[in-house]
Amino acid sequence: MRNRLIIVGKNLYLNDPFMEYVERELSHLGLLDQITRLPETGSEIVSLLQDHISGEGNTIVISNKNAFAPISKLLATMTDDTLVLKESILIPSRSEIYDDNSFLLRYKGASINVVMAEPGKTVPVFLIEEAKKDGTIHIFNLDEDGADALLDPVAKSFEVEFVSTTLTPGWIKIECSAKRYGRLGNFLKSVKQLMGDKVVESSNIMAYIIHRLGSANKSITFAESCTGGRIAAKLTSEAGSSAVFKGSLVTYSNALKAGWLGVEKEVFDKYGAVSKECVEQMLSGAREIAGADYALAVSGIAGPGGGTPQKPVGTVIIGAQSEERTIVEALYFEGDRNYIQEQSALYAYKLLFQVASRELF
Repeated sequence: MRNRLIIVGKNLYLNDPFMEYVERELSHLGLLDQITRLPETGSEIVSLLQDHISGEGNTIVISNKNAFAPISKLLATMTDDTLVLKESILIPSRSEIYDDNSFLLRYKGASINVVMAEPGKTVPVFLIEEAKKDGTIHIFNLDEDGADALLDPVAKSFEVEFVSTTLTPGWIKIECSAKRYGRLGNFLKSVKQLMGDKVVESSNIMAYIIHRLGSANKSITFAESCTGGRIAAKLTSEAGSSAVFKGSLVTYSNALKAGWLGVEKEVFDKYGAVSKECVEQMLSGAREIAGADYALAVSGIAGPGGGTPQKPVGTVIIGAQSEERTIVEALYFEGDRNYIQEQSALYAYKLLFQVASRELF
């Protein structure tokens, strides 16, 4: 779909820092196919708008204060409409959505968003951003209370409601909904600026991982014990996983951990299979066998039996490895067998976001 930008007012387009700010605010639309700059008295605006409302695609008109009302009146005339007072501004009555100094008009195959802008002021909300009102974000390496405290003031400023839940320690999933069109995109943008490499916007996190690793030409493998292939199943349930997934090994027995992954006998004798030392060697063995850029590995006691006072049911050792970095952590999960396995698999992916932060954030 074409995206066209019309800037009306010399005081806008001659202000380079302000126009760079505007372009950043429009980055969610991708490539702008056409950019037209007009003085506020330019007669070309009539023919430009006529061409755009009779075509297809998105047109954003950024107007200075003097030209905003004439452009609104012109659009109303062209679409056989009348002007009404909304949010202290006159806009065409058929405007689908509107906000402070911004309205969106859909006519035939065209969408036109007219925004009144002023250098030195915050640019009003752009309403042409697919009118999205719901979204999902994932926040890593932050607890739920901390995330809620950071998000709450931002959500209130954009009239966004959100509900958070902890999937596994250090991984929070947040469902967001906007009360008004155009607010969600700006909320998500502010959250990313606030939290940097802790936040990912995606309704399908496995598809997101596949896309980002594939774009970076990176590959991954797994070595699983107590999760029984659950980590691999999550990734391969998505189309396109073959582009990044090298394969994996489910090594329940110590014999296979040793024979397939190269875990040393001394490690089993001294530390046991459920140990950081074992998982670290599982990671190295899996990555070497597969020739992958990243490896995830898990060994633990999912229950209901098999626990000891030293290593009770729910004890799980989880690791992630890249060429530059290895992370291995000991966790304790509560719940039944399946829930312990699920939390373990998710935590492994949480560690992937740490060792592959350049590719995934």
